Amino acid sequence: MIIALFFSINVSFGNQNEIYLVPDSIRGTVTSAVLKINPIQLLFNEIPVSFEFFLPQERSVQFQVGYIFPTKNNSGLFESNGMNGDASNKGLFSYRNSPFNNHGISVKFEFRKYRKYFYHGPQFMFKHCYYKNAVFAVYGGGITLNQTEDKSSTIVGFGYAIGRQSDDKNIVFDWYAAFGLRMRVMSVKILEIENPAYLKGTSYPNTTDDFTSVYPFLNLGLRIGFRFQKPISV
Repeated sequence: MIIALFFSINVSFGNQNEIYLVPDSIRGTVTSAVLKINPIQLLFNEIPVSFEFFLPQERSVQFQVGYIFPTKNNSGLFESNGMNGDASNKGLFSYRNSPFNNHGISVKFEFRKYRKYFYHGPQFMFKHCYYKNAVFAVYGGGITLNQTEDKSSTIVGFGYAIGRQSDDKNIVFDWYAAFGLRMRVMSVKILEIENPAYLKGTSYPNTTDDFTSVYPFLNLGLRIGFRFQKPISV
């Protein structure tokens, strides 16, 4: 269903022009590169900027760098529910996995092979994010406590991307889907646990836990940008 929706959206842009190294007979130019931004990713506290270079034989290389920033007061949406009040690293609403708590940077490489509007190719990604002295609520075992901790997380991944890229008067639309595997290596240092008064009050564990996980991913998205052109060589 998701894939069908992805391609149905692409069809709606059918009146646009394919842009991979295609000469413009009127202006005498050819597309050499495209600068793009992903507006959807802004909703998840990341500003990713992509630059795609076109190569002969309907191929291209795309490099993307993203800036990750935290959101203050995220309304307690991402909290943790751990056994007996321990913090959890799993679940959609785990504070440690929340995209809204981190500082960091991400990098992504993509190698594309085009066929008219459509492209496909492998994708490699790296992300490092962290937070320091973050306080979040932990619920479990009938108690509620506040926990202060530092986190450092590194994610590497490999996937395969498919998509459709076209333009309308030099405005580029890049619809894509990507799937593959990622590995996350996370280190968490628990600095302070503010227990209820009847549980001996505040403690300072200063303990560090390391976690490694491998998981599949599926991304659907849209990049919008501008193309750069150069004169056709005669």
